[in-house]
Amino acid sequence: MGVALVPALLLALIAAPVSRAPAATVSRWQARRLAWIEGVPPSAQPSGGRLVGLLAIEALLGLLAACVLALVVAGVVVAVETVLGAATGRAVTIFGADPGAVTWATVARYALPGALLVFLAASGLVGIARLDRSAWATLARPGVGELTQEVSRLHTTLDDVIAAVDAERRRIERDIHDGVQQRVVALSIILARVERTGDPAVRADLQRRARAEAQQILDELRGVAWRTYPAMLVRDGLAAALEVLRDRTPVPASLRVSVPGRTNHAAEAAAYFVASEAVTNAIKHADASQVHIDVARLGADLVVTVRDDGKGGADPGGLGLSGIASRVAARGGRLSIDSPRGGPTTIKAVIPCE
Repeated sequence: MGVALVPALLLALIAAPVSRAPAATVSRWQARRLAWIEGVPPSAQPSGGRLVGLLAIEALLGLLAACVLALVVAGVVVAVETVLGAATGRAVTIFGADPGAVTWATVARYALPGALLVFLAASGLVGIARLDRSAWATLARPGVGELTQEVSRLHTTLDDVIAAVDAERRRIERDIHDGVQQRVVALSIILARVERTGDPAVRADLQRRARAEAQQILDELRGVAWRTYPAMLVRDGLAAALEVLRDRTPVPASLRVSVPGRTNHAAEAAAYFVASEAVTNAIKHADASQVHIDVARLGADLVVTVRDDGKGGADPGGLGLSGIASRVAARGGRLSIDSPRGGPTTIKAVIPCE
């Protein structure tokens, strides 16, 4: 195990004792080898100063494995020479020693010790393999400092998510108060006039207006529900939901989706709301006249890119963009915003799918 890496490991230790580049190379080799042996790639990899520790351990284990394999090869050579000597009756010379006659009695006398040595060699190689795997698991495990940073990041993300949920709740309340509630009041007034009027023509006109108002209420309720969570996203997937978003956008919008099949539901939801909120910001605050939405699957990530030709100068700390950042961070993703004064603005979110 690892014996083929010995020359490279020794060269790395001698030529670059303080450089992490050789250690990173060995880490990649080790990750590929573990993925080949176990069938799945390792979930974590060593980082920072632990890479140098991995390099030293791999060098030591590689040398140890090479020594064991060398002894095994020497034992095989001795066994073959001994058996051939016993079979042919000729004198045997092993590793420069004086030749001597070998019989089957000699073979029988050394068979049990030889089998024991083979067992010990095999056990040693298995032990080295287990040490190799244990060293990787130990060094890949996050340290106290890394765990502290991760806990701090999760606390910050949780606070951001709570703030985003509160902002979303206030938006829904505002939509209902400013839209649906006002139309319900207007409908109640129309129905009250229908009850008071005795003119059939006026009654018919008021009833027509009441039906139209009720339809408007239903449309606005559907709009609020769609902005809260589109049912199509669950039923038909991300591409279909984004197509409806494009069609509902009041400015010209282009859409390209390169996502084969369905992916993680939570990742799809995050990608949709990133696109939706980015488009809303572009229309409301950037005075954009055109929007481009691009969604692609790159490896284990879902990448959402929204570009607009607006005036730029987007504030990452603003309510809309901070909400997008919180949604992406909650999934362990990354968000980048490029918005120079005068535009254009590009918002790119990388969302893990696993």
